Amino acid sequence: MKRMTAILLSLCIFGSVITGCEGKKKDGSFSKEKTTTVAPETSESAASSDAPTETEPSESISQETEGSEASSESSETSADQPTDPEQAKALDLAGQHGLSEEDLKGEFSLFLKFSETVEGNSGLGDYREFVYLIFPVVADHANYIDDEYFFDMLGMLEIKVGELSIQQSGTYDVSNVITLSETTMKDEKDELPRVLFHELMHFLDWTLNGMKVSVFVVDDKHMKPSDTAYLSLEEQEKVRICPESWIVTEGGAEYLTAKYFTGAPGSYTDCVAFLTGIEYIMGEEYMDKLFFSWDTDAIFQELFFEAGYTSDQYDLASNTLNSTARSDLYDYPDEPASMDDILIDLYTHYKGGNWKEDKDFLAIIKNLNGIGLQGWRRSKNADFIGSIVYQTFEQFEKLENAFIEDIPEEPNLKQVYPTIFMRDGKLYHGSTAELTDPSTGEKYHGYVTYEWDYENDKRVGYEIKSVKPIVEKYF
Repeated sequence: MKRMTAILLSLCIFGSVITGCEGKKKDGSFSKEKTTTVAPETSESAASSDAPTETEPSESISQETEGSEASSESSETSADQPTDPEQAKALDLAGQHGLSEEDLKGEFSLFLKFSETVEGNSGLGDYREFVYLIFPVVADHANYIDDEYFFDMLGMLEIKVGELSIQQSGTYDVSNVITLSETTMKDEKDELPRVLFHELMHFLDWTLNGMKVSVFVVDDKHMKPSDTAYLSLEEQEKVRICPESWIVTEGGAEYLTAKYFTGAPGSYTDCVAFLTGIEYIMGEEYMDKLFFSWDTDAIFQELFFEAGYTSDQYDLASNTLNSTARSDLYDYPDEPASMDDILIDLYTHYKGGNWKEDKDFLAIIKNLNGIGLQGWRRSKNADFIGSIVYQTFEQFEKLENAFIEDIPEEPNLKQVYPTIFMRDGKLYHGSTAELTDPSTGEKYHGYVTYEWDYENDKRVGYEIKSVKPIVEKYF
């Protein structure tokens, strides 16, 4: 009976939790080193999200290598319009809202339902058009959709501007409301596109696969709190309540924002770097399952148990990762787990081999440790990690120059060591930045995405995307 009381109490407590916030920063292929720059004064070029040419501004990623093909495909499409009425309607409607056929991912009926729901929701207010930008994420993860629940919640989603704490640029809470900071709206408007996309990723996290709730595990079966009411006394003794996984919630929202929108993580950057390690080890399909499933907490816990972690070891790892993501909710452990060792343990179990020879993996470890930070000293592999991370002024200067030299826009990077993330199975670095239009001298804000050759440790491509056209169009 005491066990059932504890379960019911847990359910009551969970209902009051705020799902997450976009806080201020806590502390395809690219053309090769001939990159494509998105010009700040051209609104059509805002859709780009991958690599700067020295020729002319471009709207699409890797314009130098893909531009002629894209032009040819566009001509063929216009000459041969789809004969299926539903497809034709979806494509026409998508074009009206700034989406391409590629953005629809073949999910034409899903897009029509998405659009109908968005258009019928008065709570979206001035941000209705921006919400269309998340459809590629929805389409790519259509197999996770709990149709009834998701569309009900989409139809009731509210986006508003309001007063938030000084540490918050935006929030999404369990009342299905996204609130954008009125201070950010007034003083840091260039931050709003990334912030709103991040909060919309929280919305998808908490609604796409059905209501996200506390997860209970009985004999390896994942159960919602409501399911536990019918357990036998014997089953109640087996119940395991999974700890929350805020590093997936917050880091995942920013990770997806970088993948689908900015190409440049702007917050929770340590969480993004850690999740990059998880995806590198486990693959993109696993990462999608981890973020979009309703039972994320159990899936994350089992990742560690299958790698040989005990309950006590996982509790320490979980507390460390949760406090990294949400220090407002979790105190940092007195003797925290090493995030380096967590990734190394998982790499060793799931990939085998010698991680010390895997230069892509080492790039993740180095990025996770930033520059001049000392967290690596807690690692049981500290001697090796200490030999590869950036610790001296000369190393800092060399690293910074590698990311900014010979770029006409002279990026002033918010993350001097741009955050690592994965997209389509490949590693990139990205940072928000202040840039300079080389032709006019005008300063503007944007996102810079880098492609890197880790074998030879050098930059091989970059892309710049201006925020200005996005702000002008949607905010």
